[in-house]
Amino acid sequence: MSLFDYISERLFPSGKKVNIHETLRRSPKFLDDYKRWFGEPPFQNLMKELFNAWVQQNKDIGSRIDMQIYRSKQAEGFVVHPEFEDGMIPLSFLMEYLKERLLQESYRLVHADRIIEGRPDHLEIRENYHFKPGLSFIEPFEQKFGNVHIELLRYDKQEIRLKFLVTVYSDRKYKKPWEFENLVCLLFDI
Repeated sequence: MSLFDYISERLFPSGKKVNIHETLRRSPKFLDDYKRWFGEPPFQNLMKELFNAWVQQNKDIGSRIDMQIYRSKQAEGFVVHPEFEDGMIPLSFLMEYLKERLLQESYRLVHADRIIEGRPDHLEIRENYHFKPGLSFIEPFEQKFGNVHIELLRYDKQEIRLKFLVTVYSDRKYKKPWEFENLVCLLFDI
């Protein structure tokens, strides 16, 4: 038995699932690659395409980007898949961009984590950002657009989908939430 096999067997015994829960931290290389992507012309085109896809999905018209819309009384959001007629959408960079936009709108990042779970044929990796609006101390409390959850799902290294979901409070202690459409415009610079 090789040293690697020995260590691997000790860390991940047969029949036990891999389950890791850690704080999500971006590496310096990831951040450099993200900044480079953010500065390139295709970035602006992608933001326009994402906004157009959101508008078209709301009108039940097909779009070049694979996007689904979620809308209920307590939550609104969308799911984006990486396949795009012009190539692949780098969902991890998109996730980081959405995080930065929310921070610019006075949202607080309250939780960032990565969950890795072993499946029979792949590793399932979920990266999550959870945001809350800035603190409000006077009732009724300002909830802005609501609480925001962003989740990136990967199977091994392959990006599967990016989920963006806003949930709102409906009790009397909170002001009415701002329109989700306005948030979409802010996110995609429209």
